[in-house]
Amino acid sequence: MLNLSKSKSENLFEKIKTAKDVTKLSIRYPNYDLEKYGPSFLNFGKLKSLFLQSKANSINIIPSDVGELKTLKQLEILNFSYQEFPKWILKLPNLEQLVFRGHDIESLPKSISQLTKLKSFRLENCAIKKLPESMYKMKKLIHLSLADNFKLESIDTNYLPINLKELIVSPSNLSSKQKEMILKRRPNLKVIDND
Repeated sequence: MLNLSKSKSENLFEKIKTAKDVTKLSIRYPNYDLEKYGPSFLNFGKLKSLFLQSKANSINIIPSDVGELKTLKQLEILNFSYQEFPKWILKLPNLEQLVFRGHDIESLPKSISQLTKLKSFRLENCAIKKLPESMYKMKKLIHLSLADNFKLESIDTNYLPINLKELIVSPSNLSSKQKEMILKRRPNLKVIDND
């Protein structure tokens, strides 16, 4: 694992000689403009796991070049203050685990169902109001966490993936009646509610 946490060097990506063999990369609290180094991400041709964390309310942007990392299976993006779901994520055909936490997005694109291999999706601490209808097409998705989405007041069970095994809804503003309805319509679904 290559850990570039808290690194202040703007020449960081230029110094990496073994990028082609790195399978796990972690960048936390970068003090440089990540977007500037977009093409450098393409040197990580075998990357399977990428963890990116910014300081809360950071204006740092993850370069869309990350969407070209076709070997990526696990992606975690924390606190980059996105207003919209990044379209480049939809270009990751082998993505199995996605953590998208601490952003200001209110909705997911209908095209989220393009992530056909996604098994676990943690969409947490965002401003999500509802799920798109297309999510039911995500046949491999078995774990969905919507924790800390306080604008989410209802979930249409018809939109939940058919093979979903676990749904985390706490804490949120879903009413107990809404949670009961989910359980009634999807009795085999484990709904985790710590309220």
